Amino acid sequence: MSRTYLNKQYQGGMTAAGWLIIMAIVLFFMYLAIKLVPAYMEYFSIKSSLKSVAEESDSSTSKSDLKRYISGRFSVNSIDIVETDDVEIKDVTGGKALYIEYENRIALFGNISALLEFKHEEPLN
Repeated sequence: MSRTYLNKQYQGGMTAAGWLIIMAIVLFFMYLAIKLVPAYMEYFSIKSSLKSVAEESDSSTSKSDLKRYISGRFSVNSIDIVETDDVEIKDVTGGKALYIEYENRIALFGNISALLEFKHEEPLN
């Protein structure tokens, strides 16, 4: 055993600088979460809107009716990051599907921003 462990004045633990570094890292990730979580919440709201439109529609529903249903869902859910025209109606194996692909750029600090890319495809019944 070394002499430092026998010394009664030896103290273990982190220094103030160590605590400051850990707190800075924790605060940075909390800041990122606060900035990015709303974008993911909005994505899940868009996804839910498309799912509800797909459940009440089928492959024979006209494109204008689908656009009207989507527009109504987006207005009810206060979705303003995407437009109704951003939703495509694709022909897929077995019918049609609603497809959306968009980007969300979030300013973090200064000239640094985060770019989030979202894609979702919801088949029509």
